[in-house]
Amino acid sequence: MQKKESSISKNNVTSTTPVEHDKRILSRLQLFRNVDLEDSAIDYLLSQCVYRELEDGDSLLSIDKTNHHLYVVIRGRCAIQLGYFDEMPLATVEPGECVGEMSIIDSRVPSATVIATESTRVLEIEQDILWRMVSHSHEVARNLLYIMSERVRYSNLVIADSLEQQRKFQHHATIDALTGLHNRGWMNDVFAREIQRSEREDLSLCLMMLDVDFFKQYNDKYGHLAGDRVLMSVGEAAYAPLRTNDLLARYGGEEFSVLLPETKMEQALIVAERLRQRISDTDPGILDGVQLPKITISIGIAEYRPGYTLETLIAAADVAMYQAKNNGRNCVRIATNA
Repeated sequence: MQKKESSISKNNVTSTTPVEHDKRILSRLQLFRNVDLEDSAIDYLLSQCVYRELEDGDSLLSIDKTNHHLYVVIRGRCAIQLGYFDEMPLATVEPGECVGEMSIIDSRVPSATVIATESTRVLEIEQDILWRMVSHSHEVARNLLYIMSERVRYSNLVIADSLEQQRKFQHHATIDALTGLHNRGWMNDVFAREIQRSEREDLSLCLMMLDVDFFKQYNDKYGHLAGDRVLMSVGEAAYAPLRTNDLLARYGGEEFSVLLPETKMEQALIVAERLRQRISDTDPGILDGVQLPKITISIGIAEYRPGYTLETLIAAADVAMYQAKNNGRNCVRIATNA
């Protein structure tokens, strides 16, 4: 077998001169399924094609080089990657499958890199030869269309999987793993936007800061698992007294935040008392055969004033919450500037 190139290195391949094709092998390829390979026109066009031999790591297609060929894997295996050699493959190309058809169709550089992962032989079909095959044979045209549709279908599956992964990442980025409530990052974004809406539309709004009473002592006496159980029970119980448009988040540690859109202080006080009572009535349950005691919370409320930011509201509600702590806990206090 006479070689057109003698060197083999990464990112390079070795080509052979046109040879007599084993049509039994070609007939099993996707591109030539049900194609009459004895047809003189097809036989002549095939004679213009060459085989290329690749070693492990040789690049067949690159994202920074134009492509003018369709490659059909005869033996061996290639990997499809978004980048270069050290990236996780998106897919593999097995014997009988093709690569390069999309860049021929849209006349753009390949959207992915194709690299041999073992000793591989491919049939190289120059794009003009491919179009002449398509023009001459309906079967070749039909097979090429099938190959492209499968590629699009696979791409759609990859996109769908990517979107699902993004949804999961977004979920983990905004949800507190312990309580299942939204976390501080989500709160900073959503609460701030709701405050801007209230300012823009001249709507009332209140913010509550909640803190579990004697939480450190509870942890020290009953253990951190008991403390986790308490935080989870607070998160579950806090939803019941809230309205559908109220926003709840775990601020951090044993603190929680509640934003009450379109709510004046009088209404906020009613919600806060319901929330305080609901949590004080909540049974944390049994842990390791021990009945955990009920807990209480202290609540501070601040009402929005023109020019307030989220930080201003949190600071005001925080001061009111510590006033509740200093007044015996298990109570509600209003920010003095409200």
